[in-house]
Amino acid sequence: MGWGVRRGLRDIGGGGVQGWGVGRGHWGIWGAGVGSKKGALGYWRYRGGDRSTTELRKEKSRDAARCRRSKETEVFYQLAHTLPFARGVSAHLDKASIMRLTISYLRMHKLITSGEPEQVDACYLKALDGFVMVLTEEGDMAYLSENVSKHLGLTQLELIGHSVFDFIHPCDQEELQDVLSPRQGFSKKKEVKTERSFSLRMKSTLTSRGRTVNLKSATWKVLHCAGHMRSYTPAQEGPEEGEGAYAEPPLRCLVLICEAIPHPANIETPLDSSTFLSQHSMDMKFTYCDER
Repeated sequence: MGWGVRRGLRDIGGGGVQGWGVGRGHWGIWGAGVGSKKGALGYWRYRGGDRSTTELRKEKSRDAARCRRSKETEVFYQLAHTLPFARGVSAHLDKASIMRLTISYLRMHKLITSGEPEQVDACYLKALDGFVMVLTEEGDMAYLSENVSKHLGLTQLELIGHSVFDFIHPCDQEELQDVLSPRQGFSKKKEVKTERSFSLRMKSTLTSRGRTVNLKSATWKVLHCAGHMRSYTPAQEGPEEGEGAYAEPPLRCLVLICEAIPHPANIETPLDSSTFLSQHSMDMKFTYCDER
């Protein structure tokens, strides 16, 4: 009920009184029943809003929001530690990065067929003299090998899940879109060609001295990319799908090996035996060619 102060008492007959008063966070009409005796208990008839109730509702809403945020943080923490990265790396990922990497991981999990794990030697990437990149049809980078930082300066975690169109030269975007689209062969069977080979310019934060600069100061590095289109078709489970049932679309990705092509002006190390340096005029006549 609460405490109150009676104001404006008046006799309503039969020994009863009535008036108005204010209480703790309330206002209303106070009265003693008709025919009541001195010292009889009074009562409040509350009118209007209850301030304390509003505050309790706000506090309850804040507690519920705090609880939701706590549960969300716990879910993201568990999700980050299920990703195939070192615990020290996954512990410093923000929520957006966790979602980006999780989506890419699920795509790669579908694309790679299950089977007995094979031991992969770390020297394979060194032998390639490049890095591995997997692109979806939309141009999202689903996977990059760890050694991408040695060629572009950008780390694996910085690139996975982002669109490759944000990192390539604007003049190369149309060509890459054409590369990612399906191609029909010239034979009568209309077989789809899967082989791809092209060159593009991609952002690099590495300087000629091997230092790393900010992404805004990145330069363009020419890459030769070669690989094949791979397709994953989900297996149908259970009874035949009826009309209106959701059918998972096939997943098509472009698996590439990317090798950096050094600019002649930036070549500071000797070329290998299978590479030579030449200069040409505008009509493509040789103006210089080294002994190789």
